[in-house]
Amino acid sequence: MKKMVSLTYLFGVVFILTSALYFFASNWQMFSRLEKVALAGALILLFYGASFLLERVLKGAHFLSNWLLVSGVISFGLSVALLGQLYNSHADSYLLFLVWSIPALLFSLYTRYGGFYSLTHILLHLTIYFYLFPSTPFGHWTLAHVWIAFGVGIANMLLFLIIKKGYIHSKPLLYLSLVSANLLLIVTAFENEYSAFFTLFYIGILGVGVYRYFHKETSIFIILSMFGTGFIIIKMFELMARYVSSLFFIGLLLAAILLLTGSVFLVSYLRKHSASRHWTKTIFVASVTTIASVFIVASVFGLLSLFMVDVSMTTLFVLATVFLVIPSTVTNWPSPVKYSLIMTGIVIGMIASVFDEFSFVMFFVFAFVFYFEKRTAARFIFYLLFQLNTAIFLGQTMELGAHALLLVMVLLNVIAYLLLKNKQVLQYGAFLSGFTALFSLTTIDLSLSLHIIYCTLFFLIATLCVYVFKKQGLRLYWVSSLVFSFMLIVQLYYDLAWKLVHKSLLFAVLGIGFLLVAGYLDRKGGFERKSHSILAGKTLGILFIICLQGGWIGYQVYSNETLLQNGETVILELQPVDPRSLLQGDYVELNYSISQLEDTSIDDNGPVTIVLRENPQGVHEYSGVYKFNGKWNASYEKKPDDVLLNGKVTSSWDNSAQVTYGIEHFFIPEGTGLDVEGKMKTAVVKVSDKGDGILVRLRD
Repeated sequence: MKKMVSLTYLFGVVFILTSALYFFASNWQMFSRLEKVALAGALILLFYGASFLLERVLKGAHFLSNWLLVSGVISFGLSVALLGQLYNSHADSYLLFLVWSIPALLFSLYTRYGGFYSLTHILLHLTIYFYLFPSTPFGHWTLAHVWIAFGVGIANMLLFLIIKKGYIHSKPLLYLSLVSANLLLIVTAFENEYSAFFTLFYIGILGVGVYRYFHKETSIFIILSMFGTGFIIIKMFELMARYVSSLFFIGLLLAAILLLTGSVFLVSYLRKHSASRHWTKTIFVASVTTIASVFIVASVFGLLSLFMVDVSMTTLFVLATVFLVIPSTVTNWPSPVKYSLIMTGIVIGMIASVFDEFSFVMFFVFAFVFYFEKRTAARFIFYLLFQLNTAIFLGQTMELGAHALLLVMVLLNVIAYLLLKNKQVLQYGAFLSGFTALFSLTTIDLSLSLHIIYCTLFFLIATLCVYVFKKQGLRLYWVSSLVFSFMLIVQLYYDLAWKLVHKSLLFAVLGIGFLLVAGYLDRKGGFERKSHSILAGKTLGILFIICLQGGWIGYQVYSNETLLQNGETVILELQPVDPRSLLQGDYVELNYSISQLEDTSIDDNGPVTIVLRENPQGVHEYSGVYKFNGKWNASYEKKPDDVLLNGKVTSSWDNSAQVTYGIEHFFIPEGTGLDVEGKMKTAVVKVSDKGDGILVRLRD
């Protein structure tokens, strides 16, 4: 019961934070700028105040005051995002995450609490990411980007080793650093002039990691195996696209044979050493099976396409089934060979059955495999493939739309879950497949009423599963249910079926309700908990960090409001586009007539100041005069009506320069982007004496 209460507290805190995010992102026009700032300040005080209050009231529930303190830092970040929205700063600017990361880092160093470590790690990586790609989340990677990613990857690797040595105690940070290091080092190994070096480096690091943690820590070995498997397969596709030839595919086939041969000897070695754990062997076999089967399938179809061999899909299906699936299933071959050939045959058979639309035959293949195969891990994978084949079959024979198909898949997996009580692995496969299909129902294009019904149903089922499986001690199930619940929160933020403000109110009610229930059960149960308070003996230092946050917000509001009151007004021509920010809601991305400077001698990136002059129509235009690297392009003396505007050159070509001024994003109420795009022709901007601009409003 004690764990249920803690879980209820967690849901309450998460829902309140979600409500605040949705509300701020909705950009509700009912409140003025200063009223919104006051709401943001009240949210910060709410979490920090509740943390200090509960520290005194609930003596045994220090975990809750710790969570609320972390939530206070999160609410500070939401407030920073709100300021960007109010004063139309860059959407998802690296400065937002940099400012947010500072108090998180200070709290990490001062309290050494795991929640702050994890939050700081995430925020610093978002800072780096949006610094590298300020205009688009999928920008072009230059060689400089690659080296920065490599450096950050090495930093994460060192952080991982520091945690392993015990200098920092945080399990979440350990896995965050491990995952980040692998992701970043993998990214560097593709499509650049040093990719061969980065590839060899990553393979070396991966090999050392696998060797070191093979017998010691299963969780780390699993993560390294997953990344290693993915890296090899992605690298194979990259090389295949670059060196398409019969020789390449023959070499790929030989590589699969060599891999399987080596794995047979290694598995034999592992069986003789009791130190190796069962899950270690299973993960190793799964990795080898995945890599080898992908290599073989790619080789088969690659050679067939190159030699233009006229083989019918039916013949290919029969060959895959008779010569790969059946003999591999009924014989006692070494595990890597056995499962690689079974997987290869099933994948080839499924591809063939899709092309010639006889996927129903694959059910007999799966029935045969399930009858003979008894290993739980293998049966789990085959069950997932069976579900994929079922979806293909229903789509081919019944011509079901996405809505009906997903409904059928949910019902089939519910039935399978109930019937497979004595087969836990298959039951978990049914659980995952059914939940995935149900979650997909919340993402497809349906009527508003159906969408709300499915979202509500998914939320209720996921939440119920978290509590039921937590009570039963089924960790894998309740953690999976919790992940699905958080997936719904993320999905709803970008969902356009109903308004953010309505979802915000709903989550506020849910959050308050969960907190009230948790408080009632806590008092009624009188539970005693052993949890360390990060406030103990550190109140003054924590208050100082909180005051720094309040001071920063106050300074930003004061400086921006002063600029709005005293700045010079200019009118600029624009061309808008409409996306959604990660934290700040909908905005219009603006491209001004002054965004591209013609006839310049600028050949580098850096700060620039341009001179604006008003034309007869009252619109301010670029005068042709600018200052770059501290030098004017022509002799210049400021005239009474001139306005100097600061910007940053982001690229230059053919005597032209692309410039951003920090006024490229205008935040709008949810769902009004199309109206803005179609009607607004000019922007009203306030410019300070120092040349800094704030976008005030758009006009037609």
